Amino acid sequence: MAASLDYSVHQYGTENYLQKLGVWGVDFEDKSKYWIIYIHGGAWRDPRVDLETFAPTIDRIVSSQHPITSAIAAFASLDYRLGPHPLFPQDPASTPATQYRNAKHPDHLNDIRFALSYLQKRYGFGSNYVLVGHSAGACLAFQLVGSPENADLVLPQAIVGFEGIYDFTGINSRYRGGYAEFLAGAFGDPSCWDSAAPMKFPGSLKEGWDGGKLAALGWSRDDPLIDEPEIDGMTAKLEKDGVKLVLFKDLHGGHDELWENGADVARMILTTLDAVYAT
Repeated sequence: MAASLDYSVHQYGTENYLQKLGVWGVDFEDKSKYWIIYIHGGAWRDPRVDLETFAPTIDRIVSSQHPITSAIAAFASLDYRLGPHPLFPQDPASTPATQYRNAKHPDHLNDIRFALSYLQKRYGFGSNYVLVGHSAGACLAFQLVGSPENADLVLPQAIVGFEGIYDFTGINSRYRGGYAEFLAGAFGDPSCWDSAAPMKFPGSLKEGWDGGKLAALGWSRDDPLIDEPEIDGMTAKLEKDGVKLVLFKDLHGGHDELWENGADVARMILTTLDAVYAT
């Protein structure tokens, strides 16, 4: 269980209180083992969704009988700067700058990059990690490998994205403009959305993903917030770019129920790690 592991919280930046991460250690000494690193969702703005939301999945993995669990060195979960949320307003005149939530793209992505770089420098695991993202976190994971600004960062060997948001204009159109508010809050004017969307990345994700071995995409029919065309579109993008891909379209549970339960997320991670470890 997560509570039985060596847990510590690290501040990887000083600009904002959300520039922090949690680490659950299993075996820091064996550098051949893999880290499992999580990016939470929350529409780039929900302060209720944080790094602790990875704990149920860690519990599932630690209690699993899958033999690949012996190849895990540690788990990490990343917080990052958020934008304003209408349910949790802040007064800029009275809120300390380090507590104020006013992030916009690429602030979130830069924080993920800083957090990963911090972990790599501190623990020296290089590319031996699987990057896992839920919803906005899945978007951030694929934005990372499509970014040209990774000179100081070693990219992961695998990415697992579930219930991801990959095509901002597409999903907003299919949901009849229902996502426009939070997408504009994160990415600004709709004319800027496609340039930040992983599915609309004009180049090859494979070419920019040095050392990448595998991508996994997960989706649940029970999720009312992410429709099947979203995962199908990202599948087509990855296949077009020549990225080796595993699909999990058999997940069960609503958008947040998946990480609240953790069972299907753990299954995706363990299956992906097993495939990567075998190559």
